[in-house]
Amino acid sequence: MYFIVFAAYVIVLSLPDGGPPWATLQGSGWAWLIAIGQVIATVLVAGVFSRLVKVKLEREAAWLPAAQMRLGQANTAIKFALIIGLAASVYLTQWGEIIRRWVEIAHVGSFPLKGIWGLDELLMLVPFVAGLLLAWLVLYPADRAVRQVALELRLLASAPARPVWRIVSYLNFMVRQHLLVIAIPMTLIVVANDAVQAYSGRIRAWTGVVWSDQAVLVMVAGVVFFFAPVMLRYVWHTRVLPQGDLRRRLDELCRRVRLRYRQILIWESDGMVVNAAVMGLLRPVRYIMLSDGLLEMMEDEKIEAVFGHEAGHVKHHHITFYLLFAVVSMLLVGGITELVVWAMTQWPEYFPERRLMYDYLQVGSMLLIVLVWAFGFGAVSRRFEWQADLFGARSVTPPASGCRHPCFVHGTALNGLHPESGDAGTSPTSSDLDRLVCVTSATLFAEALARIAALNGIPVEARSWRHSSIGNRVRLLRRFAHDPAALASFERSVRIIKGIMLACTVVGVSIAAWLYWPF
Repeated sequence: MYFIVFAAYVIVLSLPDGGPPWATLQGSGWAWLIAIGQVIATVLVAGVFSRLVKVKLEREAAWLPAAQMRLGQANTAIKFALIIGLAASVYLTQWGEIIRRWVEIAHVGSFPLKGIWGLDELLMLVPFVAGLLLAWLVLYPADRAVRQVALELRLLASAPARPVWRIVSYLNFMVRQHLLVIAIPMTLIVVANDAVQAYSGRIRAWTGVVWSDQAVLVMVAGVVFFFAPVMLRYVWHTRVLPQGDLRRRLDELCRRVRLRYRQILIWESDGMVVNAAVMGLLRPVRYIMLSDGLLEMMEDEKIEAVFGHEAGHVKHHHITFYLLFAVVSMLLVGGITELVVWAMTQWPEYFPERRLMYDYLQVGSMLLIVLVWAFGFGAVSRRFEWQADLFGARSVTPPASGCRHPCFVHGTALNGLHPESGDAGTSPTSSDLDRLVCVTSATLFAEALARIAALNGIPVEARSWRHSSIGNRVRLLRRFAHDPAALASFERSVRIIKGIMLACTVVGVSIAAWLYWPF
């Protein structure tokens, strides 16, 4: 859901002041019809899937894995309904112009609403947010039915479990976890964008640089990104992990891998979420969070492995490279935009009128940002997740006496063959010795992943934007533990990706400085 909320903000930010530059469905009737219609369509989609899940579970409780898959399909369908509805409303009707005209004339007492930065963009998002909240409300019975069956299975297995959450707790969690985590920082950026536009002339006059207003906006976005973990600590409702055996184990792991952090937190979810997360670019704002469900339902050694995965994101500088990806994406889109502008000056007869063309570019550049993040960031993120999986497995590597499988780390691989496969393999070179993965620790981490999927009701083969499926991650872990050559090849590919991102950042910033710096 994170990407869809992000895309929604990008869509309203891309709308030119005069509305869409192409022919639209004229009249306020069309605007209100599509604005309300997107809410109704989203609710209907949620209702159909909710009914399908409930009916099947009532008839055959053993259908749980397929019910979980259908619930995942429901969330995907809701995302498409939401984003298509919002795009149609903003780009095909006068919805944005209606909102902006109303904000221009509306007052609260004697205070004009047009003085509130970002208000018009936020009001454009009201149907999107309303559809999302109502869809969650309609999906709750299906979510509850799936969790109820899972709860009964846990009780039969004598596993720890909490009662299934009530609707208030469910909605509270969904809003905090899936909406506010993106909406709050993006709202701050929307407000900053309006503020910078209001004072752009003064900023340019004061600095003498034509692009200084955009530089201020980028700096504001950077400050929001830097301090977002402090804000999210409270949005996600957390508390400090108390002292005890587990805390000592995790602190020791951090000392062993030289990981610095501000605090280890318990992420409250009424026991409904089994997961972990890390936030923060630098130590003063870096938090590592373990959900209450993870602490209640997983053994300490598996919790340590999952914690090691989050530590891997920090030690491999993934957060830094995510920031670089954002920079590269802006440079890429900005470069394409500048090429189009240059082409307009060379061959004006092939382009629409200049003002109209700039409106097209504003919308097109924002949509291109969405596409770059949809496809590029997802591909990068999945590889970073695999690298963090490897770090998590390595962080719980046992001594030789505790290794239960033939493996290369402890020198027990059989005759250069891949353990448990019988396939001929390549023996590790001396340079690979510190890059290997113990089969026992890889198996432990794979078991932790599988248990997380089961406890969260995630189908093993379900994919997501930022993560590949649990099944694929497990298979990759086992392959890397059994095949040092495949492991070395993967880690080379990640280094190449990071190198390309660094090179693109340096080249892009250098070109931008050469073109625009006021010498």
